[in-house]
Amino acid sequence: MIAHRTSKPIVAGGLNIAAGAVRLLALGTLILGILEFSVGFGMPQGATLVRLWAILLALSLPGLLAIAGGISSLKRRRWLLALIGSIGVIPAGLGIASVILMVRSKNEFA
Repeated sequence: MIAHRTSKPIVAGGLNIAAGAVRLLALGTLILGILEFSVGFGMPQGATLVRLWAILLALSLPGLLAIAGGISSLKRRRWLLALIGSIGVIPAGLGIASVILMVRSKNEFA
């Protein structure tokens, strides 16, 4: 049974999407900086390049999960994905509020 609809999932979803987007923009800036630095000092080769891209991919996953969770929260679908997205933005400082809002609005999800 779906409870009375509040704005909690909408606010949590907005926080998740904003924090995820900021994380991905920061990561994009980091990638551009690394590429520019690499051009000046010679591109890393072989295993170093693979490790670099693996680290960048790992850093992007929380941002992608936050955006996916935020969209899920706005639609009030897949509560667990929305909660995971909220947990993913805890380092951004918005996650605590987002997690609290998600936990308190669990019964609003289909």
